[in-house]
Amino acid sequence: MKEIKIALVDGNNFFAGCEIWRNPSLKGKPLCILSNNDGCVIARSNEAKKLGITMGMPYFLAKKNFKNVIYLSSDFTLYQELSSRMMQYLMNYSDKVDVYSIDEAFLDVTGLNNLMNLSYPQIACKIRDDIKEAIGISVSVGISSTKMLAKLAAHKAKSRKFAYYIGNNMINEELQNIPVEEIWGVGRNIARSLRKFGIFYADEILLKDDEFYRYNYGKKGLELKYELSGRSVIPISAIPDKPKSIQRTRAFPEFSSDKEYIKTELLLHLHNVCKKLREHNLSTDVISVMLRTKDFRVYFKDKKINFSVNSEMLLSDYVNELFENIFIDGVIYRAAGVCAFSLKNIEKEQLTFFRDEKNARCEKLSAIVDKIETKYGKGVIAAGSRGIKSVMEKHKRIMRFRCGEEKTFDCP
Repeated sequence: MKEIKIALVDGNNFFAGCEIWRNPSLKGKPLCILSNNDGCVIARSNEAKKLGITMGMPYFLAKKNFKNVIYLSSDFTLYQELSSRMMQYLMNYSDKVDVYSIDEAFLDVTGLNNLMNLSYPQIACKIRDDIKEAIGISVSVGISSTKMLAKLAAHKAKSRKFAYYIGNNMINEELQNIPVEEIWGVGRNIARSLRKFGIFYADEILLKDDEFYRYNYGKKGLELKYELSGRSVIPISAIPDKPKSIQRTRAFPEFSSDKEYIKTELLLHLHNVCKKLREHNLSTDVISVMLRTKDFRVYFKDKKINFSVNSEMLLSDYVNELFENIFIDGVIYRAAGVCAFSLKNIEKEQLTFFRDEKNARCEKLSAIVDKIETKYGKGVIAAGSRGIKSVMEKHKRIMRFRCGEEKTFDCP
């Protein structure tokens, strides 16, 4: 029987890495990414970590105590775009890619050593180097015989040149001195329960027999023991569930009451929503618009459409109509968003009387735009309603040092 090998690819400080990809001048500087409403720190560069800034630290506290740090509002559209590129690139190594989060994916690399004539430690290094060259993002790669051990290998890789391999003959040694609460999938309650039975470290989990875990923890307990012993029982799930809804929202770099600016942001969100619909082979017949004011009041309105589509060229008029209904002159806004509900699988959808040749042309044109962006980069082409100025603005990023100085950088 062929020995299973699983790799975990994990982005290093992923959100911060995406901002450095967009603006290389940030490299080597203390950088923090803030949550949607600039409430707290959700990502840090290594330089920011060394200063003592912690995950979840409130922004007002961070800027008070760490003044020479660059603080940026999060841009999840950018992060998702680079994540999609990375996940797609991983298909070069395996047709079984299990996307675990925006910056993590498991992949089945069983037999890849024979195909590539490389050892598994060399394969981990190759995946790391290839992604850095092709995507421009730094990742850690861990390879072992189970998901849990691959997760552990990826964690150890972060302090070992971002690539690490745990072979079956190394398991007991690698599990030593690792507290049970640091094992992937072991929550606080399970860790507390294990300690009551005298199990404090990962290698001690292997000392108890199967009946102990079956009686005290059921199936999950057995999975924990088997996975840590090198027996793969948590499978690679290569086919993700289709989403129930797709939304794109983002806080503005600066609060604004500019009607045209906010409308342009909504159309950019609509484009990203529709692109994601097409990636999943879905369409929608309910579209909504959201505006959030400076003082966090939320205005929301949706519209049911007579036919199901996934082209922004067909949905832009509806978004504009919804926007006009909820926008209030003079009010200062901090964020905007677009969401698609009532999603339908195109392959199973029954054609309706309302679908005409214009709809088909618009959907084909949108698909062509997707191909152009995939080849030449996001934002290189835009609908005329978004205007040349808006496209240029999309390629600029205001970096706020939050110490009284603002600088604007042109981004690639």
